[in-house]
Amino acid sequence: MDPFTANFDRGILRLRWRRGVEITHPYAVAAAAALAEFHGPTALPLLVHMHGITGITPEARIGMSSYRGFSRVALVGQDVVDEVMSGFSHRSPTATRYFTSETDAVAWLLESSSSHAPA
Repeated sequence: MDPFTANFDRGILRLRWRRGVEITHPYAVAAAAALAEFHGPTALPLLVHMHGITGITPEARIGMSSYRGFSRVALVGQDVVDEVMSGFSHRSPTATRYFTSETDAVAWLLESSSSHAPA
């Protein structure tokens, strides 16, 4: 079973980690490659569901916090544990925020897209 699913829907890249998975560097690289198939060289917003992951290895944290392929990243979790695990994102060069509501996360991602759209 794959550790994640990736898709592109209504202008947003979406990554959903499987419950119980520990995100390792090879998994993070595979996720980035899967997402790149949808966006190529264009930086698009990314919505990441991290409900129920068991951890993120140090190598995966370093790789994910330095990746620059997205315009903004919204991390969606359920509780304080997910929020603590999202802490690696504070060092990211990409604007990244943690949410407990997918609706709020999508609104933030779309707000950023429309504010950068040509007039």
